[in-house]
Amino acid sequence: MPRPREFDQELALDKAMELFWSKGYERTSIQDLVDHTGVHRGSLYDTFGDKNQFFLSCLDRFRQKSYQRFKILEEPGEPKELLTRYFDAIIDNALGPDSSRRGCFIANTAMELGAIEPTISTRIEAYSVDIESRFYDFLLQAQKQNKLRGKHTLRELSRFLVTLRSGLYVMAKTAPDRQMLQDSVNVALALL
Repeated sequence: MPRPREFDQELALDKAMELFWSKGYERTSIQDLVDHTGVHRGSLYDTFGDKNQFFLSCLDRFRQKSYQRFKILEEPGEPKELLTRYFDAIIDNALGPDSSRRGCFIANTAMELGAIEPTISTRIEAYSVDIESRFYDFLLQAQKQNKLRGKHTLRELSRFLVTLRSGLYVMAKTAPDRQMLQDSVNVALALL
């Protein structure tokens, strides 16, 4: 009969995700994960598999947790106001003291491993498609309210907003100028 796990798996995932997010995949060792999570090496392997599988679980955890920000776009209100609040929250997060200007976990992973690790690329693509779909649904509602203008399709606008979102996180890592980030958002808001 196997021993019951003596640690909180979600807490261990959160701690590992934070470490991978701060250091990146390549610079994080198994020993770093053991030290940071406080979970013994054998228990980590038994629960999460090897470092790559553990990392994939962390990407999945991030994806699950990151959707909370999209709740802003589901609230009642003027689409332009909701999108403003959404991107204000993104900028706050990207520049805030809790983030240490570390960017977006998914964007960082895409830049570090996206082109060389197929299982990670697949997860990043799924995340991007999911975000695009959420923006699409939001824009569809705005269109039904006659709050969109311009010649772009909903798909084009959705993809633009995905790119803007990722770009804000990337830019905040090296240029923590709120006005510069806000200027980019202002261009996007002009489409509504």
